[in-house]
Amino acid sequence: MFYQLSQKFSKGTTMAITIPTIIAASYSAFGFFRYTGPELGGAVPGSPKTTSAEWQAASVEYGKAQKANPIRHFKD
Repeated sequence: MFYQLSQKFSKGTTMAITIPTIIAASYSAFGFFRYTGPELGGAVPGSPKTTSAEWQAASVEYGKAQKANPIRHFKD
């Protein structure tokens, strides 16, 4: 059905319809699954869990355990 319909139009017209339709369908699918998916447990509903206070505290503790020094490249 689509093939027969596409043969009636020129190649440029077919591409001008097909490409934006594919982009719109992908954007719609992404939006649907992103906003109706599971809650990932952030500080505020809808935010990622890496922004929660517990995650930040655990990151600081992990950095201390690994002896991380984020400013070492800026020493004189």
